[in-house]
Parts: sequence; C-alpha cells; structure tokens
Amino acid sequence: MSASNEPEVSVSLDKVRQHFVVDAELHQGFQLGSLVIEPDLGIVIRNAQRYHLAPKAMEVLLYLSSTNGEIVSREQISAFAWGDNHAAKTNVTHVISEIRHVLDDHKECPTYIQTIPRKGYRMLLPTVAKSVNSIWPFPADQVHQISGSEKKWQLSFSLLKSSRLINASAAYLVVSWVLLQVFSIILPIFDVPTWGGKVGALCLVIGFPLVISFQWYKEFKIRKKFAYENNKNHRFIYQQLSVDSFCILIILLIIYYLSTHLIEKIERESNSQPLNVIVDNKAPIANVVENAVAILPFHATDLDNNPQYFISGLQEELVNLLTLKAVFKVSSIRAINALEPKASIEEIKNILGVKYIVEGRSKVVNSVLIINTIMTDVVTGFQVWSDESKGSIDELVILYSDLSRKITNALRLLIVGDNAENKINAMPTENFAAYDAYLQGKEKYRNSKNINSLVAAEKLFITALQLDPDFIQASSALCQTYLDKYLLSNDTKEYEKGLNVCQLIASNRTVSFESELALGRLYRVNGQYEKAETHLNKAKLIKPESSEVFISLADLYAKLEQSDKAESLYQQAISFELGNWKNYYDYGLFLFNSGRYEDAISQFNKVILINNSTAMAYNALGAVYYMVLNFEQANIAWSKSLAIKPTALTFSNLGTVLFFMQRFENAAEMYLQSAELSSLDPTVWGNLGDAFKYSENSTLKAQAAYKKGLDLAQKNAVINDKDPSLQAQISRYYSELTQCDQAKKHQEIVLNNNVHDPYIYYDLAIVAINCFDVNDMKPFIKKAIFLGYPRQLLLADPQFYDYKHWIKEIV
Repeated sequence: MSASNEPEVSVSLDKVRQHFVVDAELHQGFQLGSLVIEPDLGIVIRNAQRYHLAPKAMEVLLYLSSTNGEIVSREQISAFAWGDNHAAKTNVTHVISEIRHVLDDHKECPTYIQTIPRKGYRMLLPTVAKSVNSIWPFPADQVHQISGSEKKWQLSFSLLKSSRLINASAAYLVVSWVLLQVFSIILPIFDVPTWGGKVGALCLVIGFPLVISFQWYKEFKIRKKFAYENNKNHRFIYQQLSVDSFCILIILLIIYYLSTHLIEKIERESNSQPLNVIVDNKAPIANVVENAVAILPFHATDLDNNPQYFISGLQEELVNLLTLKAVFKVSSIRAINALEPKASIEEIKNILGVKYIVEGRSKVVNSVLIINTIMTDVVTGFQVWSDESKGSIDELVILYSDLSRKITNALRLLIVGDNAENKINAMPTENFAAYDAYLQGKEKYRNSKNINSLVAAEKLFITALQLDPDFIQASSALCQTYLDKYLLSNDTKEYEKGLNVCQLIASNRTVSFESELALGRLYRVNGQYEKAETHLNKAKLIKPESSEVFISLADLYAKLEQSDKAESLYQQAISFELGNWKNYYDYGLFLFNSGRYEDAISQFNKVILINNSTAMAYNALGAVYYMVLNFEQANIAWSKSLAIKPTALTFSNLGTVLFFMQRFENAAEMYLQSAELSSLDPTVWGNLGDAFKYSENSTLKAQAAYKKGLDLAQKNAVINDKDPSLQAQISRYYSELTQCDQAKKHQEIVLNNNVHDPYIYYDLAIVAINCFDVNDMKPFIKKAIFLGYPRQLLLADPQFYDYKHWIKEIV
C-alpha cells in the first residue's frame, strides 16, 4: 500500500507548488493591513511592538498571504508546510491558532484569516510587499494612526531596536571581544608589557562611539531623505533623533568613564618599576650564588661493562660529601632531579641558582674504569676544570675517594683560592663489597616508584650492614627506606623498623643530618611532636639552608595548627631553592588543607611550569578545582595525571566525582582500582564502603569495606592516637557499622582537641546522621562550612540529601 500511495502524494505536492508560488519579495517583508511581517526575521510588528512567530507558523502565514484571497484546504497547507497532505489535521489547526494569536485575530470575527467550514482557510486582506528602500519597520500610514505620546515613544524605541545602529553596536562588541582574546594570547608571546593589552582595549573603547556615530549619521540621512520623498511626519523624524541622541549620549558617558579608568591604569603601570616577584604564569628565576654548585648525574657510555650502580651513585655521594663543607652551597638531589632531562645551562642557572655544575661520563677499557669529569661556569659557559680518573673495577672505593678529593680541591681553588686537601674526605667504608651493595641500594632507592623498589633497596642496605656493621651511611639509608615504606604502604611494621634503626644511628656525627631528619619525620608521624621538633631543629643546625628540613618543620607546625609559622617555613624553603618544584607542591598542599584554594591553584601551576610531567601535581590541581566547583578543569587535570602515571589518589578522586553524580557502581569501580594500588589506606576502603552503601544489593560489601577501613585506621592509631583526623575516621567507620557507643567515644577524643579542620567536622556530621543525632549534626555542618568546606559540595553529597533545605539556609 505504501508503494501505491507515493505517486499520489507527489502529484498532490506538484499541484500545490504549481497553484501557489510564494513571491520571493515577500521574504524581504510585507504589509498585511496595519501589520508588518518580516518572514526572514521571524517577527510580526503590531502597534509598534514586535512579536515572535515560530518558523513553521511563519511559513504557513507566508503561504496564505500568497494566495490572493483564494480558499486553501487543510491538505494543501499540510502538503506545503509538512510535505505530506495526509498529515494530522491538528497540526494545521494548531499553527493557524498560533498565527491568529500573534496577529490578534479572532476566529468568530476574523480580520485576517477566515475559516471556511469543511473547505479550509482564506486570507481576507491583500498583501503589499515592503519597499526594499524603506527603513521604516511599520506600515506607511501607521505614524498617522498612532495617537498618544506614550505610544509614539514606544514606536520610537521600536524603531531604535530595529535600526542598523543596534546591529552595528552588537557586531562591534563581538569583534572587540574576539580581538581582546587574541591580544591576551599573542601579546605575552612577544613580551609586550601588561599595559600594552590595556592600550589595545582603550583603542577599541574609543573606536566604539566613532563607529556607531558614523552608522547613526548614515541612517539618519536615509530616514530624512525618505521622509521628504514620501511626505512623512517631520516632527516624528526629529523625535526619533532625540531618542537616538539620548542613547548615544549614555554610551558616550560610559565610554568616557571606561577610557579615563584605562588611561590612569596604563599610566600607572607604564611608569611603575618592575618588581622582583614570582609571576604566576612564568617559572621563577633564581639568583646565582657565587659559591653554589650542582652535581649533575654521571652517565655511563658502555652500559654492558660499566658498574652502572656505582656511576649513578656518584652524584649522591659527592653531594653528601660537599654538603659537609661549610664553604660550599650544594644543590640538593631533590632539586636536581626536578630538572628536565635535557635542561640547558641557562635553564640550570635560572632554576638552581648555582655558579658551577659538575658532570661526568664513564667507560671501561680492559677492566679499567675511566671517569671523565668536567666543571662548567654557568654564567660564562666556559669549562673551568676537567679531570680523568682511572681505577680497577675491583677498587671502586679508592676511585671514589680520589675523584671526590679532586673535585673538592678544584672547587676550593675556584671559590676560596685554597687548593689544600680537605681532611673530611674520609672513606665511608673499607669493605668494597659493602660499598658495592650500598651503592646498588641507593640506586634502587632513588628510582623508587613503588613498594617493590623500596623492598629491593632495603635488602641491599641490609647486605651492606652485614658485611660492615659499622657502615653508618648504610644504616642511615635503611632508616630513610623504612620511613618511606611506611608512608607509602601504611604498614605499621615498617614504622617500628624505621624507629629502631633511626634511634641507633642518631648519635653518630657523620650522618647526623640524615638521622635527625628521619627521626623528626618519624616522631611527627607518631604524634610525639616535641621530639619531632627537637630532632628537626638539630638537622636545621647542621644544614641551615636545607629546604628538606624547612619543609619537614613546616609540615610539623601545620599539624600543630600553627599556620602562620608553617607558612613562613614553606616560603623560606622555596626561597632556598626557587627551581625545586617539590617545595611549591608541599606549600600548595598546605594551602589546600587550609581552604585557600585560589592560592593553592597558583602553587600547583608553578609546579607544572617547572616540571609538567608530575602526575601528583596534576592530581592535586584537579582536587583544588573540584573544591571550587570547577568540575571541567578538575576532570582535565585528573585525566592528565592518569596519562602520566595512574595513582591510587587519582582513582579515588575520580570515584568521588562519580559518587556525587550518583553513579555509585562506577564510583565503586574507581575506588577498587585505588584500593589495588594502596591496599593499606583506610580512607580508600571507607570511600569504597560509601559507594557500596548507595549501590543496589551491596549492603554486605559496604559493611566489609567499612570493617577493613576501621581495622587499618586502628592500626595507624597505635602509632599516633592523638591524630584527630584518624580518630574522626575511626568514629565514622564505627557509626557506619552501627556501633554508635564506640563512635561517640572517639568523637569525644576529637572534640577535646579543638580542631580547625573542616574535613573532620564533615566526618563527625556523618557520624551524627548515622547515629540519629540531628541536633549534633547541625553544628558540625555549620562548623565545616565556616572553616571552608564548600556548601555546594554538601548539597551535592548524597549523604546530606535529607538536609538540603536546611543547608541552603545556613549563612
């Protein structure tokens, strides 16, 4: 049946097209009685007012206006407008009603469209095409028909809205906005001062009144000429002139204000002296220190025969040795490793602020290890010293001692003019096998990206100590390894091992700095803050300009909620090593935890400027954007973090976003991936429990996840039972397991500490909800918001849905 109908429909359409042809001139506008129809604009002008008409309705009105008063059936209208003469009759009826509403026409007493029962519709008034030269948006005689000053003014503003003046103004503003965006991108590339962009903006502002004045003058001349030629009301012409002039005057006043403001700012910025400050959109530049040196990594040209671990370990050993000499300022391994792999001499100078760099290459010829070392002055670019050291592969300790002595003496000669041998060049051990194991362990430790690398380093350090129990450097390295294993895995056994080793070596003068630093960090972790402060200050006395010490002290004072003191230390650490991205990262974390999100974004952006391949910087940046509700930028940052290196924290953050979007099953998948990478982190298991809690048929999984999180949190509490964040976490997990008595007990421990962390009060509020204590929940929520927790996140949090109306009312 469908095949036989197709010719019939096409014939009907052909008849419609042949019978009625829409005049092309009508598309430019036409007059229908006292109305003006603008089909291309989709508007009808009635009584000097504009009314919008939908495209389909305008198409039907245009078709009816082309019929010269003939009757048109519903089928013809359907065929013309919908391409199907069997379309539903209600389509035509609805469109005709819409047209009548806009035309202010009535079915019972029509002025424009008449309904002919069982036949169709007819247009009652003739159509008059609008003159292409007319600039009037109303019929020829409508001015004379309008009475009353109010309606005339309405007509004047209608004319202003439809004039070229408005169109030209809108076009100019759009073009200006585009140009300003181009200026903001192009000008910094050519190092144009910041006031250069404001000069461009000033030119655009001044050009605006010139453009619209010119356009207005042209249009006024056309109106005046048209009025004289068609005997229009000249009084109305001048009335329209006053309306236009008034609008232009307002625009000129706005332009005058903006121009004077911009001129003052340009003068102020062009006359001001450049300040020596860190600019957010440029990497900071360090000042060159005359006695500063950086030991770059040594490289092996023959990887098969070279003892690679010895060559890669030379850098760290030389740094440790030179650091003990007060006459030198040595760039830390942390700062050097933050450099790009192929950094130029200029980049090294700007980032590290050193005067000299030492680098070297090695090769093996007939079982003889040859190390070629050069020293370069980064200011001049000249090579100021070179050396070739040789030694048997079986005598690496002697070779290291010889090379370190030569480098030390060369630096002393360049910096203080004394080439005497330094008496501190003591060999770390006389047992080559012990030293060999130690160097291999240091290489594993330096490249540690996961727990497996740290385990391998631990085994090698233990081997070195078994061969030489007095090898104190190996003990110090083992202490640091245990500490990092604990921080990475949350395994309390690693903490106990680290504590024992660090305490044994703390009194040894040779590595007292490393020992004191490690002990300070360990005591900070277990809540013995006074001991932590004591050991860190001892480390500070040994190396008064070590950024590692200042960062560790700042972390301690941040834990003690001495924010001003902590922030000062973070800033001092940055000043010591302006090119070390890790210092900016640690400071950014402090700002983030303090609720200063905009400042944190600035610090994390500096990290990325210095080293754009740092996954944890992008992850942290995403977390800050998330807290300021910029979810688009957060997802971009987290995607970059995952592209560089998948981490448990990034997966956890993505899971939280999905959780807030109520995609609980997807959130659980992300948290599971996070748990695979960090299986001993109680927070990850708690987040997984939340996702299962709101997923269908996953109650048992949620309980198991909360139980796992509680067990891990309690193990950590054995090390530091004073940590309020940990106690709040334990309280939260007890409440999820419906053990409210235990939850209340740990809640009291938290409240006795008078904490100022918004995330702690967030956890306590959930405890109150789980234990049906709404009276406690409300002050906790108020406190969390007061301390910086975003209200919008609470409103989006499924755990607070029942209290959304109350949260909205919090001031």
